[in-house]
Amino acid sequence: MSSRLLRLAGAAVLALCAFATNAEPRMTRFDPATHGFRFANTFSNDVVRELDIRTNGLCGGMVYSALDYFHAGQPVPRQTHRPATNTLLHDYIYDRQVTSITQNADKWAEVGFNPLGARNSEFFRWGLQGFGGGRLEELRARIDRGQPAPLGLWHKDGHSGGDHQVLAIGYDLGRYRGDLGAHQGDLKIYVYDPNYPGRTMTLVPDTAREGWRYLENGHMWQTYFVDAKYRARRPTVADTSPDRAAAPDEVVELLVTIETGGDDLRGGHDNVDLVLHAGGAPRTWRNANGGRRWIDFYSQTLALPVRGLRLSDLRAIELVTGFGGGIGGDNWNVDCVIVQAVTADGAITLVERRGRPLVRFTGDVRRHRIEFPRAAPALRALPLKLPKDLIRLPAAR
Repeated sequence: MSSRLLRLAGAAVLALCAFATNAEPRMTRFDPATHGFRFANTFSNDVVRELDIRTNGLCGGMVYSALDYFHAGQPVPRQTHRPATNTLLHDYIYDRQVTSITQNADKWAEVGFNPLGARNSEFFRWGLQGFGGGRLEELRARIDRGQPAPLGLWHKDGHSGGDHQVLAIGYDLGRYRGDLGAHQGDLKIYVYDPNYPGRTMTLVPDTAREGWRYLENGHMWQTYFVDAKYRARRPTVADTSPDRAAAPDEVVELLVTIETGGDDLRGGHDNVDLVLHAGGAPRTWRNANGGRRWIDFYSQTLALPVRGLRLSDLRAIELVTGFGGGIGGDNWNVDCVIVQAVTADGAITLVERRGRPLVRFTGDVRRHRIEFPRAAPALRALPLKLPKDLIRLPAAR
């Protein structure tokens, strides 16, 4: 037997031994509850604003970013709100999303070439192959080295899982040995999925339907591939969540949720200011949207730092625009405004106003004032739920 054949035979024996001895679950140190983001992947991306072309989700960017923090030994920002389009964290995640897609364009194109589903069975089996350069072998090698592995998931027609990106953090072979033989159903791949903050999801082969599904909810994909092109980047965005106040009635910040209705806020030169009336001179946050477009039927939350104020100081808030309406100007529908005060005890809802629209800003309507209730019993403590986009603004001027 030639030396080359001997080497190949030896490698095969070693691989078989590895499968035999590594039957216990293998996990990396990445814990979704600790190292994953605390907000869900509910992004809507204004890709081509002139044509109103949007995309949903930044799963690949969240996977890459969380992995960046993990490798750098830095904690991820602990905010529970989704970062808005004019924040540093959003832009970091968005940039990593672009990288995750472009450098794996060949992989996405490969699984995308499947005329009339002719390669469905082939694609499914790719994820089960444990020898000869198979994807399971590639995944196991990384996990065994303690390296979480980004995965691309290709959709399966007629099922709820669209094209997606997740982070493999462990696996369990059970009785399966990676040779496309018996006990394929024992295989489990553990992942961090940005759609489910704080949870470890379990990806398993469904041999009857030839797809890969979550045990937890049944979402299914045709196949997966291992992203071998990820390269760590040192994160540049630090946590900016404020410390809670010591006094129970001291306000740390105000959370102002604004839901845009059927007519967007254009941005650019057409923006909105926020004016807080809380005793003394009004506090103004100019260009609260940061010059960005606020798309229709979407809500965003503005975080206003208001140190030095107490609940009893709060009087009203105003939305102020300066643009003209009509064909040449902008018109903006606001369907909902919710204002919460964050104190040491949690979030207190000061006011919630809704309408269809609540107010339509035009060249004639440029201000809308919302009074806070003065009766203390009207204020109620709530869990701190931050809907949609949150923008954390600097101090008022």
